[in-house]
Amino acid sequence: MADDYKILIVGNGQIHRKKMEAVFAQSKGGRFEVEFRSYARTASITTNRLDYSAAMIDFEPDPQLALTAAWRLRSIAPDLGIAVLASSSRFLAPVEMIELGLGPLVIIDDDGISSLPLVALALADAGSEKPSEMTAQSNLRLRHQELRDITDSLARQSIHLIHLKNELASQKNKMETVINSMTDGMAFFDADGSLEVINPVAEKILFALNMKADPIFTELTTYLKEKTINNDDRNIDTSGFEIGIGDKTVRIRITSLAQPESSMEGSLIIMTDVTHDREYEKLKDDFTNMISHELRTPLTAIRAAVDNLDRGNLGDVTELQRKFFSIIARNVDRQQELINNMLDLAKFESNIMETTKENSSLATVATMCVEQFSYAFLDKQVKLDLEINPNTPHVEIDQSLITQAINNLLSNALKFTAAGDTVTVTVTEKELDGEPFTCVTVMDTGEGIARDKIDYVFDKYTQADRGPRRRSAGAGLGLAICKEIVKTHSGHITVKSEVGRGSEFTILIPVN
Repeated sequence: MADDYKILIVGNGQIHRKKMEAVFAQSKGGRFEVEFRSYARTASITTNRLDYSAAMIDFEPDPQLALTAAWRLRSIAPDLGIAVLASSSRFLAPVEMIELGLGPLVIIDDDGISSLPLVALALADAGSEKPSEMTAQSNLRLRHQELRDITDSLARQSIHLIHLKNELASQKNKMETVINSMTDGMAFFDADGSLEVINPVAEKILFALNMKADPIFTELTTYLKEKTINNDDRNIDTSGFEIGIGDKTVRIRITSLAQPESSMEGSLIIMTDVTHDREYEKLKDDFTNMISHELRTPLTAIRAAVDNLDRGNLGDVTELQRKFFSIIARNVDRQQELINNMLDLAKFESNIMETTKENSSLATVATMCVEQFSYAFLDKQVKLDLEINPNTPHVEIDQSLITQAINNLLSNALKFTAAGDTVTVTVTEKELDGEPFTCVTVMDTGEGIARDKIDYVFDKYTQADRGPRRRSAGAGLGLAICKEIVKTHSGHITVKSEVGRGSEFTILIPVN
């Protein structure tokens, strides 16, 4: 005669209720009385009224309420077998399930629902000293079901790993296609300096350099630096330097790659053929030099003719004529200054500018420049101050070139500073990277330079005032010449600026 079992199933909105009732009704393992309760109704169960053989709790709709119900049942009946129901194999069991000794986990699909009577029998007879043959069979089937669930889970993970592997392979193929299609040469080295990735363009460059196909990082960088164009044995800027390979010019950029934790990951070398760029620059410079020389001759003749007319060498001159002669002479001088600047810049870039350096005082040079500009500042009603540290050391300079550089800075300050504002020239000593420098700073309280333009102020033909209503005249060569003059003295020129608060330009000349 079959035994009687009373089974409690807890959950909200049991959508499989009819199927569960039918399965238990048709079971031949015993007579089952199934009671369905919501999570909240478990609170009304007391010790006196607890006569269930086993319980099953649906965790999928609301795991928190399910845990509360499980705690309630476990506190009343510590030995009661409680199974966990879930609608998906992806269900993540909370830690409290282990603490409460809940299980097994039954997935509510067709197979899982069919196994509920066997699960109930196993739970009901789990504490029996003489488990029935039906119970043993139920336990065996439960173990089989668990193994099947584990196998299914492993299969799903294997499929997922295969998909990930295929996706990584696809991404790798795309990256290799991009790297191999680059017009620039690229070589990547790992943290130990071993070559990991190189594209065809870089391979051709290494072949042209007569280097082996897989050099180590330090070997390659040392060789590249030795091939640097105009190498003067000073520190080479690895962010960008150029080498000559036959009739080609190649720009080299070396970048260190690091992880967020700042641990070294590797180094990247980019090689760009800039031969055509340099050829275009040479053509442009040659054209500029030719035009400058061709313009200088007629301008000299025009200036001489105007001077003769203005002096009355060719007859009497009226006041109106003299006014027009003055306008002509002033504009000829402006054009002459522009041509001189272009020629000076060309000499600097070609390394043919002649310099005569002597031990001099920057304070004396700055004082002469301030005196020369004092009337122009007074005429515009801009205050011009000079502050000198008397202990500033002398430096080796070409006085005429440094004078030109300071005059260019003062001219710019005058252009961009409004009446009532102040321009301050300071001469002092400063240390940079442990080395002493004598500094000349020109600081104004004028318009300032926009942040997106400040990196380009020392470029040729560049002016900060580029708006449609540009007020200041000039070709944008003054600061470019300043940069070249300071470079000739192995010094530095820096700029700090903020729109609406003014600009600060500093020339630093090394003491030693």
